[in-house]
Amino acid sequence: VVLGGQSVPDGLAGGLLAGVNPIYGLYGYLFGMVGAAFVTGSQFMTVQATGAMAAVVSDVDAVHQGDDPERALFTLALLTGVVMIVAGVLKLGSILRFVSNAVMVGFISGVGINIVLGQLDALTGYEANGSNRLAKALDLLLHLSQIDLATLFVGVVTIVLILTLERTRLGALSLVVAVVVGSAIVVIFDADVAQVDDIASIPEGLPAPELPLFSAVPSLIIPALSLAFVGLVQGAGITANFPNADGSYPDASRDFVGQGVGNLVSGTFQGMPVGGSMSATSIVTTAGSRTRAAQLIAGIVMAVIVVAFGSAVGETAMPALAGLLIVVGVRT
Repeated sequence: VVLGGQSVPDGLAGGLLAGVNPIYGLYGYLFGMVGAAFVTGSQFMTVQATGAMAAVVSDVDAVHQGDDPERALFTLALLTGVVMIVAGVLKLGSILRFVSNAVMVGFISGVGINIVLGQLDALTGYEANGSNRLAKALDLLLHLSQIDLATLFVGVVTIVLILTLERTRLGALSLVVAVVVGSAIVVIFDADVAQVDDIASIPEGLPAPELPLFSAVPSLIIPALSLAFVGLVQGAGITANFPNADGSYPDASRDFVGQGVGNLVSGTFQGMPVGGSMSATSIVTTAGSRTRAAQLIAGIVMAVIVVAFGSAVGETAMPALAGLLIVVGVRT
């Protein structure tokens, strides 16, 4: 229940980070997690969209422009899943030990910086100009007078609440409470602050299966390979650090296959690419998970929230999600 509640705002934030409709991040979290739950070698690995994978998706042209960018995104998830499954079947889990720690530290640090810089517009309400995130951050510094104070206030309140409430018994649920409170401020005071509904319509129901966009496959092969590598390297960290209930360590290659199946299910049901999430796995184990059923229950919780409270999800404040992502980026 803790993981399912936390995954709703986190999933929306993942879609926002990838630069796509936030609902596709939510669907990726839900269907990727449930799809992989009973296939991975790890009993506790939680497969969801990760910050690193979302950062890669944000730079894939095919999912941001063209005749059908949404289906291109779903197709990218399917291709990523195929690559992951092939890697698992070929028993390539052992090759990850050749990736040096220095490379991973540099890569993850770069991802964290990109996450933070990518949320400054949503946090401040100022749409910065620039050819990349660094240039946009500089433009923001040169135009501080154009920051929307109401937007900034909501974002800062969310950050402060996360940092404060997580020290209480709320634990991981502090993310949910902080985003809800930040969004409630906007609704109560009828503030002119961007909400999820302003950029995407949140359907009150679950998505239907979607066919892949075969014409986009050639342009998506390289991004799929990149996403698969990033996801598998991050997943290997979970394999090595979260033993199963009997004390044995999972097989990395089987975890590859599980993550691949998660992507196939995510892409089929309109979700973005997913991989093993260290933060989500930590949350579910810390909350007391003992079996794979925890991920299934978390998925049911997410589905109930989407179906029963879809309109409320649409009122989530964008600076609140930005605040959540900035906390994640700094910790990354």
